[in-house]
Amino acid sequence: MIHSENDSTGRIPAVAYARMSTDGQDHSIQHQLDRIYTYAATHGLEILRVYADEGRSGLSLLNRPQLQGLLAAATDAACDFSVIVVYDVSRWGRFQDVDEGAFHEYLCRRAGVAVVYCAEQFIDDGSPLYAIMKGIKRAMAAEYSRELSAKVFHAQCRFSLMGYKQGGRAGYGLRRIPVAANGESRSPLEAGERKPMLTDRITLTPGLPEEVALVRSIYHWYIEDRWSDSRIARHLRADGGITHMGVPWDPSTVRRILTNERYCGQLLFNQTTRRLHSKVEANPEELWIRCNDAFEPIVSRPYFEKARNIRTLRAAGPAPEDVLGALRDIYQRHGTINIELCKASSLPGRETMLRLFGGYVQAYAAAGLPSLHTPSGALGIRTMRALVEGLLKEIGERALRAGGTICKTQAWNVLLLNDTLKLKVSIASCRRYPDSWRRWRVALRKGGHADFVLCALMDTDNIRIRCYTLMATAEATKDSLFLSERTLGRYSASCFATLDEIFGLI
Repeated sequence: MIHSENDSTGRIPAVAYARMSTDGQDHSIQHQLDRIYTYAATHGLEILRVYADEGRSGLSLLNRPQLQGLLAAATDAACDFSVIVVYDVSRWGRFQDVDEGAFHEYLCRRAGVAVVYCAEQFIDDGSPLYAIMKGIKRAMAAEYSRELSAKVFHAQCRFSLMGYKQGGRAGYGLRRIPVAANGESRSPLEAGERKPMLTDRITLTPGLPEEVALVRSIYHWYIEDRWSDSRIARHLRADGGITHMGVPWDPSTVRRILTNERYCGQLLFNQTTRRLHSKVEANPEELWIRCNDAFEPIVSRPYFEKARNIRTLRAAGPAPEDVLGALRDIYQRHGTINIELCKASSLPGRETMLRLFGGYVQAYAAAGLPSLHTPSGALGIRTMRALVEGLLKEIGERALRAGGTICKTQAWNVLLLNDTLKLKVSIASCRRYPDSWRRWRVALRKGGHADFVLCALMDTDNIRIRCYTLMATAEATKDSLFLSERTLGRYSASCFATLDEIFGLI
């Protein structure tokens, strides 16, 4: 029901809103405006402006800039109109939440602007029946979109099974061919071109010979030469090559060529779902629509499957036993092992070693490689770190058994006990000197800061732990403490035979 003061001409100021989803849809913009102007003339309205969203879906407000502008103008304090004339409820929107359309209308009404649907059969008399009829119309508009979406989807499935592509780009090395309703093929479409007729269907065919040859080369490099996606992309960029999108090659583009089944002549549809502007969701493979031999393939199906199997194996990573065997081979050839030797071989990188074993040092230990020693007989750094890693786990178990709490810190060999004390864990191997003395070096202030240092002293053969020392760093006067068989007795109060004794578990 319209309640408004007339302007100087005696007519009520109003605006028109029109919307059309596609160019070929009924109720075109002009058709709607003709009906709106007729309504305005017979109801004493003067149309000041027209807001029209052409080619816009009515499912959401986000993609309709004209309606957004209209709502902003209607709720503005300086609004110069009091009526919005719309063709019917569905032109206002096919919102899947029917309350959304009512909400936008309510905002206008609260600002003193009425929304009138000129082509609807019910009359805005402000009665409860009018509100009910309008609510039914909104629900019908939303249901129409749902039903249309289902019909379109079933049609797309049927045409996909017939070998026709349902939208999107063809991909590098492929061309889109429009097929008329009578089965006659038209000229290939260029990038950005649309099919000539609405009833035409699109099929694919191999593109330019040089592009087809390059696609086959990509498969050859990946399968026969065992190149990675990144290496193939680098090789193509080095030659100055660009993709069908006019940009340099990158690994993701190479990966799409190697994983898209259309290159072996198969079309897939319904891999994802996004209906009525909902979020994109991946569908399980059993719901995919497949059409085998939809068009001439660029690579054979067995060759495509070979590339897929290689990718699956690479994604899974190497078998741990194969990596451990390679580590043993490196040690056997060089008599030693380190990260540089690993990098120079065909071993996987740091991330894979971390995932499989927790790091290179842990991998050496898992391979059962013998301990490495320095010229003085001390344990090598790699062996020392592996022993410290094992000692950290044992200390953590004892601390929990003793009723304490323990957590790691930024320093790899420093633990935080009971959220209060920092404990640094180390190993001191027995060193031989020219005077035949044997000594241990206990690092007190070197490395990460800690309140106490727990150091395991190895036996004279550096095979097993002889005893443990626990010392406060605050009492240390030097960075390191050197112990020998003769001086070890001076620190008997700080020496313990087992970890259980340190944590009071005996």
